[in-house]
Amino acid sequence: MEQGVTKEEEGHISVAEEDSAQEFEECSLSLFGKLLTDRKQNIRALKNMLRSVWKISPNLKIVEVGGNNILHIKFTSEFQIQWVETNGPWNFENNLLLPKRWERGMTANNINFSHSPFWVQIWGLPFDMMTEKLGRHIGNNLSAFIIADTRSWSADQAKFMRIRVNIPIDKPLRRCGTVISLEGEATQILFRYERLPIFCYYCGVMGHDDRHCTTHSNQSSDPL
Repeated sequence: MEQGVTKEEEGHISVAEEDSAQEFEECSLSLFGKLLTDRKQNIRALKNMLRSVWKISPNLKIVEVGGNNILHIKFTSEFQIQWVETNGPWNFENNLLLPKRWERGMTANNINFSHSPFWVQIWGLPFDMMTEKLGRHIGNNLSAFIIADTRSWSADQAKFMRIRVNIPIDKPLRRCGTVISLEGEATQILFRYERLPIFCYYCGVMGHDDRHCTTHSNQSSDPL
């Protein structure tokens, strides 16, 4: 027989502003992270790898929260967070580390790891179309444009355009596209993702390879 909620359990617990001020400051300098994989990982080794690779502060705190191998990474400055975000994506044993900025009301149960920022190289663009405005347009067509690396087409070797894009993890990676000039001429372009982790060549989604692709196995089991 289920027991109802007691009067004491229905009561509200008020939190004074001064009680949460320090925690708010710590959270505002936080990232949350989780590996994009369905296999068990060595979280202690992951923590050690991040501290070793980032080398940004001996005071960097990495705490496990919740029961889903989510890491709460506490920095000491905004500059450190921006450096980690700009220089990612970060991989552990070829598994993508999904980053998420802290937001008010966030808990271990409601964090939505849906996107990851990537530097994307755009090959094949006509020289007269290598502009930041077009890079923004292409980035938003892929998903969500963040920033363009203007040095990629103004350096001594301008082989491609380079843009930062927030890529959804549940959709196939775009490999190519088509741009149309003002004169109506179509040019095919190719996308290359820097520091790409494990992804499936069959379905194009990150987080598994073609040997563990449920889409592939489901279609393979269908009768001819």
